[in-house]
Amino acid sequence: MPKILCDRFQNCYFFTKKNEDINGIDIHNELDKCNSIKDIFDLVKDCVKEATRESRAGLDIGLAELGNKPNALISAYYPFGSNIIVLNMTPLRRIMETKPDILKPYLFAILLHEYIHSLGYADEEAVREMSYAICRDIFGEGHPATRLSLDTKEFFPYLIYPGGHPTGNELRVIEVEDIDYIG
Repeated sequence: MPKILCDRFQNCYFFTKKNEDINGIDIHNELDKCNSIKDIFDLVKDCVKEATRESRAGLDIGLAELGNKPNALISAYYPFGSNIIVLNMTPLRRIMETKPDILKPYLFAILLHEYIHSLGYADEEAVREMSYAICRDIFGEGHPATRLSLDTKEFFPYLIYPGGHPTGNELRVIEVEDIDYIG
């Protein structure tokens, strides 16, 4: 595992066994059963609470067409001090066109990363390390969510449009409870 850069991270309570369930729930099966972004986000919050003993309520999810440039992508972002995580719709659309089976692991990894930011972790490298450690400990090293949390470039053929994709100018803010489907 990479060197730990964040003092708060060193106090996290990570699982002692690989692929361990949380509160009697098999996370692999739970992710497979998720039917919505809300379901995945709830699972992310449960995993983070188990790993860090921290949580945050009152977050909304916004969907925006942030586009992509050749070999460059912003998957999502969390504006510090806000109550919103903004997901880029471009990679979601591209995944559905190219490799739909990675949609749930992708959403898990991206929402996990941004949710950790929402807890007050600002250092990008530390958040990446935390995301990777949580995914690795619950899904195992080879799971797509774990690999995505470490580096998305491996998945670029399924995430970005090769020639680029333009951005939009609209942000659709929806309450997490209103997100009832994936795609």
